[in-house]
Amino acid sequence: MNRRDFLKLGGLASAALLMQFNPLGKMASLPVEVRAGGRLYRGANDGRVYVSENAGRTWQMHTDFGPEFSIFDMTADVRENVHAQLGFGGHSFQLILSPNGRVWRTA
Repeated sequence: MNRRDFLKLGGLASAALLMQFNPLGKMASLPVEVRAGGRLYRGANDGRVYVSENAGRTWQMHTDFGPEFSIFDMTADVRENVHAQLGFGGHSFQLILSPNGRVWRTA
């Protein structure tokens, strides 16, 4: 076996290990959280947003956008409005939670 064949096999084995364990895929599936208005909001890859009023000890489902949607990011602005970055079918868009905390609107 020459050096070139060894490097090909080494690269193939590395790629197979990464695909099997997929550490980056696990990171991408972690929920995103933001604190706003005394509440903690958590978005998940299954399109659901959860809210906690006791610092994360218990959670209630706030919104279910559906399994076709992914929640990529959640942030709060200086007025403590919650912004959510959602993905659908290869596209991305942003929603803002209304001040009453019930309705999502496009940004």
